[in-house]
Amino acid sequence: MRRGRHSPTGYGTDDLAAQQQAESASSVGSTGTRTGAQATGMGTEPAAGSSVPAARGYERGTAPSAAYEREVAGVPRADYMTGGVFAILAGVLTFLAGLAAIVRASFYPTLSGYAYAWPIRNWGIVLLVLGVVLFAAGACVLLGMNWARPAGAIVAALTAVAGFLFLAYAPIWGIIIVGVSLIAIWALLHQGAHRAAV
Repeated sequence: MRRGRHSPTGYGTDDLAAQQQAESASSVGSTGTRTGAQATGMGTEPAAGSSVPAARGYERGTAPSAAYEREVAGVPRADYMTGGVFAILAGVLTFLAGLAAIVRASFYPTLSGYAYAWPIRNWGIVLLVLGVVLFAAGACVLLGMNWARPAGAIVAALTAVAGFLFLAYAPIWGIIIVGVSLIAIWALLHQGAHRAAV
């Protein structure tokens, strides 16, 4: 190789250009894939002959386009499903508690001094009906029906009150029904507030 007078590396400018071309050619493997910065997409330009189109609209810090917002507006997200799932769970638990009160009424104690004393079969019927209605409301929320969110929150509030009054007969079942119903109310109302904000 010929040494240049003014080159700090000792090579001439034409030799340096030839060396850079040889290095870029050696970065392409025998399979046609690139190595180094070009393989990770860090290069400034896409590879020649590449069939992958350049991504547009996905740069960091850019907002989604209006077309994308319209496209995903009707798609339910995971946080929208939480209210429906907890409403279904509260409905199933309330239904089972009511069914147990109807089938095994002799299992529950007879309360004489309780202010809300009612025959246990009547409590069972109330819990059974509330459980079925709350289950149906939760299923409608999962299906994306808008009216089901406020209706489910109202039924879940009635279920929480009934579960609280049922505490004297079955404390553990009553606590579970009240707790899951309150979570369902929060999730349904939080979901509605989230959608209104969007």
